Amino acid sequence: MPSRVEVTEEPGTKRQKIQQASKTTYLATTRSISSSLKLNLQKHPLNIRPSGNLLISTDEQFARISDSMGIFKKLPDELILKIVSFLHDKKDLQNLMSVSKFFYGFLSNEEIWKSIFLNHQETNPISKWRGSWKNSVLGIDPPSETETHTRINCDTIYSDLVYIPYQNSQVDYEKIFANVIKEERYHQQHSIFQSQDFQSPLDFPIKGRIPRLTESSMTMSEFNTKWHNYPFILQSDKDSPLSSSSPSSQPRWPKWDMPYLLSRFSDVKFREECVDWPLSLYHDYTLNNIDENPLYLFDCNSDAMKQLKTEFMRPTYSQTDHFTKFGTSRPDNTWLIMGPARSGSTFHKDPNSTSAWNATLQGCKLWVMLPPDLKPPGVHTDLEESEVTSPLGLAEWVLSGFYNDSVKLSDETVNKDGFSGCLIGVTFEQDLIHVPSGWWHCVVNITDSVALTANFVPSVKLATVLNFLKNKKNQISGFHPKTFNDVFVKFMEKMESEGKQFFDEDNETVLKNYLKDITSKEPSDFTDEDVGELRNCDIELPTYQFFVELLHQDGMNDELKSALEQMRAIERENNRGNVKKSEVWENLTKEGTDSGFSFGFGFGDDEDDEEDVQEEGDQN
Repeated sequence: MPSRVEVTEEPGTKRQKIQQASKTTYLATTRSISSSLKLNLQKHPLNIRPSGNLLISTDEQFARISDSMGIFKKLPDELILKIVSFLHDKKDLQNLMSVSKFFYGFLSNEEIWKSIFLNHQETNPISKWRGSWKNSVLGIDPPSETETHTRINCDTIYSDLVYIPYQNSQVDYEKIFANVIKEERYHQQHSIFQSQDFQSPLDFPIKGRIPRLTESSMTMSEFNTKWHNYPFILQSDKDSPLSSSSPSSQPRWPKWDMPYLLSRFSDVKFREECVDWPLSLYHDYTLNNIDENPLYLFDCNSDAMKQLKTEFMRPTYSQTDHFTKFGTSRPDNTWLIMGPARSGSTFHKDPNSTSAWNATLQGCKLWVMLPPDLKPPGVHTDLEESEVTSPLGLAEWVLSGFYNDSVKLSDETVNKDGFSGCLIGVTFEQDLIHVPSGWWHCVVNITDSVALTANFVPSVKLATVLNFLKNKKNQISGFHPKTFNDVFVKFMEKMESEGKQFFDEDNETVLKNYLKDITSKEPSDFTDEDVGELRNCDIELPTYQFFVELLHQDGMNDELKSALEQMRAIERENNRGNVKKSEVWENLTKEGTDSGFSFGFGFGDDEDDEEDVQEEGDQN
């Protein structure tokens, strides 16, 4: 722990100076967002205002609102939006905009036009981005800077449904997170720790912050013994692979910024959430959009990614990845990620209980992370966490106070294992962050960013992944039935031809029954879609049994037996809260049984019972 604390002044902000041994670090006085930033409302270009402004409106303004809305004034905005959603043709929407100022302003909601495009993108694709979904769908170029453009004044519209998405599209994360960025930048430049400096991550002196460590100090041994279950940020030092001081003079991570990728893959289609666009089109979108939640490029299977996957070196500590045993049927695991400022991902856990690393190649990202057993503020889940809902987009989650709630948790130790309630950090260009198995995390792109990420299964997490595959079948994702079956059939044929023994008889029964089932069907009966997208279907891949046998055939018996023992311990721990009641106890406590014995809990039904209880109390 820090041996001395003193407060110093830096231009524009107060900081605490903590000295420990020969290391010096600086902490922002607060990482919370001030009210002045949260309540800094932006003026809507059409003069649309929040619903709350109606409270101070005059009778004259109410009359103008009534004239503008007509009979629709009796309906809530959500119902009007539902009615508008039944219009599936862009011409119908365009005509509706001409009806009144109300509908002109109401249809400035970008989500309406985005929905029109997504429902008809095959017949009406966007070949050119024109600054907004509305302009792009209608094929209208916005006015140039030299052209005069008179906007229609929609000051009779008071609607959160229309105003808030625009406000969120104007959020400036560099200003909102200025204190966090400044602190993290200082640590990046001055306060690099070695992983060996700590007996455990809990010894890190700056609570609530994601530890920053040198990459060369994170060996596989260090990772397996101390750091596998805790987030950390690695940055290059002189001993890092491919560091700037090495003879090759190359940075640790490839320089895949947007200009470089455009020079190689301008016309290649990448996956951007719900669309597949050429990179050149997505680039135009990132430069000029007013989306509340901008499209996030998250691609693993494009022609470009097949090539890019071979052009970088994975972190040393992640070299062991047991999902490689699945061969070509392994779950999707390596992605290129791109997004403009304001884009990002809401709270989630990585698939199949895998661990992950994420390297920032361009820009900077804010990370908010919580331990597996601590639900993030503003997030709702069912008991099994198979359904996760975050009713707010990233910007509204930040501005509504849930980020500040997370900051409060970052200063408290509430996790059963002693972890801080929440960890917050920023990754800059050439930084890598470790996302432990099962940890909640959300990511905000503070600036335009490019990143590379991969999931892996280290030996130390084998039991956790086995437990997930066995006991959370409805949450498995990343496997593709057709590819899985191809690899599976070859495996079973080899087992039979070579007379090899199965690790477990139950596994053998399950796998042989599955083989019999799939060989009785046509190949066309199986899709190659992600099983995570095929819920409520009759396809249940024997991923757990197959994984166990793959590990067995790879000669990992000792490690497998140990992992299965750990898995059974996890199962016992998880089942403690769901123990089935004893039938004997049920019979004993059931009234009117033939045993002649029952527990008489006659609360107030019999005065004699009350007297007996009183007497017994007096005797005691």
